Amino acid sequence: MTNYLNQLKQYPYALLLLVQLVSVLVYGFVTTSHVEHIIANCIGLIVPLIAVWVVYRTPAVNWVGYGLAITSVCLTLISIFTNPNALVFAHVFESLLYFYAAFSLTMKLFEDDVVTKDELYAAAATFTLLVWGFALAYSVCQQIYPGSILAAINPDKPRSMIELLFMSFSIQSSTGVGDVIPVSPSARAIGSLQIFTGVMYIAIIVSRLVGLAASQKSSRLGR
Repeated sequence: MTNYLNQLKQYPYALLLLVQLVSVLVYGFVTTSHVEHIIANCIGLIVPLIAVWVVYRTPAVNWVGYGLAITSVCLTLISIFTNPNALVFAHVFESLLYFYAAFSLTMKLFEDDVVTKDELYAAAATFTLLVWGFALAYSVCQQIYPGSILAAINPDKPRSMIELLFMSFSIQSSTGVGDVIPVSPSARAIGSLQIFTGVMYIAIIVSRLVGLAASQKSSRLGR
């Protein structure tokens, strides 16, 4: 057990990535049960808390991350147990938190010219943080403008979190798969920003890591 805890401390970005992927699976198996939705939302609260812990390890301003996390968690709990209308505000702050954490991890990736295993996990975690951030932005959009996101199944109903995540993964990865699409001008504006972000992420972050890794390998072979 101690060995596993040491591994988590050594690779915090891997933990963040793992929790995000597990959260996707949890949302995927949630039914219409109110209890299951509460459980899924509570598990989802773990992600921003770990994101703040990760932000603390980067050069970003820590109090911003703590403020966003505390606000989003409190609003989410309010929306679950007392006032459902608070969910839109919870998703606003949670989306900002994910974008802030992604920005902080990007700063970490540009901090030095050495590619470590943890930085590879950070690159993957940054990608998923952006996916979650945009998915929550789509959620805010459809709550303010109903009908902003359409799907082949139950087109008149609001899209679930797993549908928004699926669409976000599809748009950011430029795979274009799926039947969940943004249709309103505001939703398409968010989608356009995500397409740009996804392309720039690959062009800047991934190419930098590949270049540094190739440079390190050449340096080792030249010795």
